[in-house]
Amino acid sequence: MVDMASVSAALTSLKVATDIAKFFKDTNVSFEKAETKLKLAELIEALADAKIQFADIQQLLLDKDAELRAVREQLSIKANLKWDPPYYWIVTDDKKDGPYCQCCYDKDRALIRLQGNGKGYWKCEACNNSYYDSSYVSKPTRLIRS
Repeated sequence: MVDMASVSAALTSLKVATDIAKFFKDTNVSFEKAETKLKLAELIEALADAKIQFADIQQLLLDKDAELRAVREQLSIKANLKWDPPYYWIVTDDKKDGPYCQCCYDKDRALIRLQGNGKGYWKCEACNNSYYDSSYVSKPTRLIRS
């Protein structure tokens, strides 16, 4: 949420600057050179303060927008994440992306793609867990005859 104190301070600075500008516009009295310079300096200072405060507000809004995008992305992932034992898939429009490590996602909400050997064996390079799915084919053991 935007800090209301920052918005209020920025608006106050703009009001001061506007009041000084109106003062110059509405006056018909000739000023001493020093007094004119003082009022102009106050006007420049008020405008600079307002500019800085609005830049801070703009940065705050940009940060909040980035945070909102990240939350939306996480919600999208969660909505499309499907558990298909022993791992997760992201399913969008009937297309499966993955598989992803069950341990890493359950523990840290990290989507770590599993590395497979094409024979039903999968390994996570992040946590070193291994997974076997229903297509796993073990190597036949050799009998050694003596």
